[in-house]
Amino acid sequence: PTDAIVDSLPDLTPAPGSTPAAVTATIAWDPITGKAKITFSASSDPNLDHYEIRFTHGPPYSTDDELVAGNVFPGSPLEFLTDAGLTIPGSTASFKVYVMLTTGNEIGSNTVTITRP
Repeated sequence: PTDAIVDSLPDLTPAPGSTPAAVTATIAWDPITGKAKITFSASSDPNLDHYEIRFTHGPPYSTDDELVAGNVFPGSPLEFLTDAGLTIPGSTASFKVYVMLTTGNEIGSNTVTITRP
């Protein structure tokens, strides 16, 4: 375990005990942009790297099928406009905002779901 080659390998999993607190997300349709507007609370974790917005088509939310819609970086407004999974009227998508730490740890927010008018 102290071999130089073993020490040079990256960790396969994040260090235990540093899971951040989840943020709270809300969603609404923005008729001006024709996109869903996701807003969320700020993370107070000192190791915050960025927020990652993930989605799945329709409810329920499935972590097995989630896709990344985009990122929001610290210092930016805590909102994200997207039409991911919502390109056709009547389509439904579910979203989560993940707090991503520099340590590799992450946690997802509550699930928010919206149907495109």
